[in-house]
Amino acid sequence: MIIGTPHQPWELLDTTAEDFLLQMLKYGKPIETSLVGSFDQSGRGSRRDIPLPFHRDGDYSKEKASKNSIDVVGLFCIRGGEANTLIKYNDKITSYNLKKGQGIIFDNKEVLHAREGEVGDRLLLRVWVERQK
Repeated sequence: MIIGTPHQPWELLDTTAEDFLLQMLKYGKPIETSLVGSFDQSGRGSRRDIPLPFHRDGDYSKEKASKNSIDVVGLFCIRGGEANTLIKYNDKITSYNLKKGQGIIFDNKEVLHAREGEVGDRLLLRVWVERQK
């Protein structure tokens, strides 16, 4: 199943949490689901109120990535905030300020993503999916 289009391997959705999760299941087997917000003072960057440079999920989670292939990533906005999600594909950068009820699904092998701005109270549901062969 292709995400977005061949020229844009991601898609932005206005949806419900339930429909977002059902959409994610179409891409394969979920291997991790977590909340991404500003929870910690130290440790993994996704849980802190800091900018994140461009990366692929799994770059910082070597143990998880070695057990499974993180092929598709989905981020669903439970509570909006100031932070922007950036998508980089073929050196083009697209910025989204996700609002409550919006989700973004992207091919983790094709694009890089980043975060800029203050996380504050923003809360995202993150789903990692491994494509079934």
